Formats: sequence, C-alpha cells, structure tokens
Amino acid sequence: MHHVVREDRLWFQRHPTAIVRFRKSASGEFAPLQKQGDEPPAFRPSFSKASAPLSWVAVVDLMQLLGSSAGQAESAPCARLRLRTPALRSKDHRQAAKQELMEAVAAELLGQSEPNQSDSPGDETNKDVNTPSESEDEIAA
Repeated sequence: MHHVVREDRLWFQRHPTAIVRFRKSASGEFAPLQKQGDEPPAFRPSFSKASAPLSWVAVVDLMQLLGSSAGQAESAPCARLRLRTPALRSKDHRQAAKQELMEAVAAELLGQSEPNQSDSPGDETNKDVNTPSESEDEIAA
C-alpha cells in the first residue's frame, strides 16, 4: 500500500465530515495502475485549461458522498476514489471544482446502479472526471 493511502485515511479520520480532499500527487502513487497499462482517472473542472498538468490528486470519500452515517472509525467501511487533477490555487476554484466533482461522481454512481445497463464494447465510462488541485497544503473543500 502506498503511504498516501494511509495518509488519506488518517486525514479523513481527522475530518469526518469532509467529502473531497485536494493534495499534491505523490511520486509513484499511480504506478501499479500504470504498470498494468491503464491510465489513472483524471478530473478537470470546466474552468481549467486542458493543457494544465495533472500534478494534484482529488480524493473523494464515496461513503461520505453517499451520506453514510458510519463515521470514520477505523472499523467503518470506506471507499475512496483518487483522481489526478490540475492544481487549484484559489479557495473559490477548489469549492467550484469540489461541487463539479461530487456531481460527476454521483452521476456516474447512479448510472452504474441503474438496472438494465450493459457495458457494450466501445461504450466508455467517463474516465476523465474533471477536478482541480490546490495549493501545496492539503485542503478539504
């Protein structure tokens, strides 16, 4: 397990009501995925430049997003989504990106849970879920 996974878990335990965390990407964080030939998921907010480097990560606590009341106890089930994002410097941009990201993830989860959905060849799910990054300090939006 990469050390940032543990750091994210601890951060969400300290911030039990947070849904999204923006932080700098750690070296090698997505290496296992890339070794398998897959691209890490990414999120670009609608207001970000397409050329902006994806040097940050948005971590989404899916249980919080779904309204779980289990809290962040060590034994509580958890599921977190990590997406590469461009850096977001302003609090307003982080907040706007958080909202866009939560809506995109919720829509994807709803789409996946609908009955009679079939994965047909060529039908790709939205791998790029736009998200911003933020300043060098870890930030909860």
